[in-house]
Amino acid sequence: MSSYPVILSIAALTTVTALWYGTRPVKRDPSKPPGPPQLPLIGNLFDIPRSRELVTYNEMADKYGEIVHLKVLNTNIFLVSSARILNELYNQRSTNYSDRPYSTMLNNLMDLEWIFAFRSYGTIWRETRKMFHSQFQESVAPDLRPLQVKNAHAVLRQIIANPDDLINQLHLHVAGFLMDIAYAMDMSPQTADLVGMADDVIIAWSKVAVPGSYLVDALPIIRWLPEWILPGGGFRKDARIARQKAETARDVPFNQVLAEMAAGTAKPSFVSNLVNSAGVGADLELIKSCAGTIYFAGTEAIAISLNAFILAMIVWPDVQRKAQAELDAAGVGKDRLPDFTDEESLPYISAIVKEVLRWNPPAPLAIPHVTVKDDHFDGYHIPAKSLVISNLWKITHDPEVFPDPTAFKPERFINPTPEVLATYEVVFGPGRRICPGRHVATAQLFITMASILSVFDIGPPKGKSRASVKPEFTYGLACNPLPFGYTIKPRGPHVQELLNMGEN
Repeated sequence: MSSYPVILSIAALTTVTALWYGTRPVKRDPSKPPGPPQLPLIGNLFDIPRSRELVTYNEMADKYGEIVHLKVLNTNIFLVSSARILNELYNQRSTNYSDRPYSTMLNNLMDLEWIFAFRSYGTIWRETRKMFHSQFQESVAPDLRPLQVKNAHAVLRQIIANPDDLINQLHLHVAGFLMDIAYAMDMSPQTADLVGMADDVIIAWSKVAVPGSYLVDALPIIRWLPEWILPGGGFRKDARIARQKAETARDVPFNQVLAEMAAGTAKPSFVSNLVNSAGVGADLELIKSCAGTIYFAGTEAIAISLNAFILAMIVWPDVQRKAQAELDAAGVGKDRLPDFTDEESLPYISAIVKEVLRWNPPAPLAIPHVTVKDDHFDGYHIPAKSLVISNLWKITHDPEVFPDPTAFKPERFINPTPEVLATYEVVFGPGRRICPGRHVATAQLFITMASILSVFDIGPPKGKSRASVKPEFTYGLACNPLPFGYTIKPRGPHVQELLNMGEN
């Protein structure tokens, strides 16, 4: 913990409070949903998980139901594990449930509210949303397909050149694609440095998202403490480094595009398109924030899904064989690589994309929403400024909708029922906060997965059985597959020649 002396004081205060009041739980408020017993003053402070959050929250949902109430100090928290309830709150009552919680560390000290996912609900959020919609809505997303195909085929050549570095290659593939969309920048040593900075910022904000990581969020007054007075710089140092890296990763590529536009050499990109369409009155700060969000908010989710896909192909070889049979029947993988004209002929590949996202939602608890005003739902009182946590993993693993939910079965999405599709859609975040880049993201997953399966066989580590590879995950705010072994080999001697042809 960053500010250790202050924490000792809080711990001492908590101890005195416990001795004074006793350790007996306080009587629960009958106007709230059920939940764990609360202690005086601190409520459920010790019930909030600091790691493997998903495991703890799933246990709470199993014990207390679809909506669980917790209270930490003066903050009410509602854990929702039902698609029905999320739809009612986020869609039917969206005006009251579309705001984001304020974090002193994230919003003030790190200054990361410019990232769209963290932006408070209001005028600036709506303007930002409009910008994203103009470039990523379903009707214009196909304009990006040539770029997506190019990047998907490029990663195949990288994999065959260095198959032992598959996971890193997939991460760089996603990063390169998103930098290409935002700024028309190719992957280079400079771009790789910017990607590394952005990755560090993602790690930093993930730490902030775990309640209790930084005392400054519980006691905002200590934000005024100077860095030199805190052991090792404490939270002030962490915030300064994250802020500097975020600004560099956001500003450098944006300024490069503006310079290229001034010189008349700029390629079409998210930035150049928006600046050109807005003309003299362009809001450059807003465009810069939008472009930065494309990478910061998109890379981890897509990369996690590709890692989960590789893992699933190892553990469920029948799925891999069925997908490859579909690709072979469509005539790809021998004389040519797949592209989006094959999409209608590859329904099983499309089903794999959906099943990957359902089986392992990359952000299984999403980013919390916060209520604007008091509300009542199913007879329960939900006060203003309450946090609402969406348990997407529990929803997408509902055995009533998805029998045998931990198994990987793309067949669920071949002629799916409306309930199956509606439940799957929650992985993008329901309501007004739904991911604006979901059409582009799923298209990239489709073409990358189809391309990999068309030319490679994915298997367990050399000398080991498939049974030795277990689908295990971090089960945190981001659900990363734990490191696993693999082999990835060309499906035949023709693959190298095919990839060489595609490079020309």
